[in-house]
Amino acid sequence: MNPALHPVHLYHIAYSEKTLAEAPPGYLILDNVNSPRNDWREYWPIRRFLIDEDLEEHAYYGFFSPRFQEKTGLSHAQVKNFVQAAGTDMDVVSFSPQPDMGAFFLNVFEQEELFSPGFIAASETFFAAVGMPIGLAPLVMDSRQIIFSNFFAARPAFWRAWLSLNEQLFSICEGEDSALKQLLIFETSYPGSVQRKVFLMERIASILLTVDPRWRVRAYNTFDCAWSGSRLNQFKFEAVLSDALKIAMREQGFHDYREAYSQLRDKLRE
Repeated sequence: MNPALHPVHLYHIAYSEKTLAEAPPGYLILDNVNSPRNDWREYWPIRRFLIDEDLEEHAYYGFFSPRFQEKTGLSHAQVKNFVQAAGTDMDVVSFSPQPDMGAFFLNVFEQEELFSPGFIAASETFFAAVGMPIGLAPLVMDSRQIIFSNFFAARPAFWRAWLSLNEQLFSICEGEDSALKQLLIFETSYPGSVQRKVFLMERIASILLTVDPRWRVRAYNTFDCAWSGSRLNQFKFEAVLSDALKIAMREQGFHDYREAYSQLRDKLRE
């Protein structure tokens, strides 16, 4: 394989002078220090980059928050090497931490619903409004589709699809007042009163990978990344089994896999 066939451009998002000074070696800087729209968090600088820059069609681009290395344990060189080793036929290469948060929920929307009730209903309303009616509650995502915190590198084609859907979210939230807008700008209990729109934005990559089979993804081993700070982090063996069952559910679709998965989850909840 010739790495030159698919260059890898990885950016460290700096949102303060401190995070700018602490950028890990190797990363390019995506400067968000004086962001005029912190309510959009990381979407604002990524959005500006994708709109303003000319992208190389065969290159991979990734935009990572300052805690990326802490959560994945990966250096710039390790990320770049993994992306290049994925081959030239991948659209997305993901690096998703918190394997327990991924494994013990059917999908990333169910996971957020636990922390922010009403998230699924608001998300379904948004998708219906943009012509993508999706029943989110039963949707199955395994470690190949689950992406937290936008920890992925992708080719421009995928970033354009990601941007297109997020721009519709942006347009609704920036537009005239409506019931849907109020659902999306609802302030959650997350520190800093982060609005619901940010958590939906962070799940757009996962929904694209789940509902559109044209996107090819290679996932870094989520179980090698940092686990969550919840009590679920003690059930590592069960997390591996749960993800394997979800892979089987997506690949085979036998009801036996879903029943086994439900029984495993019920035992943990007890």
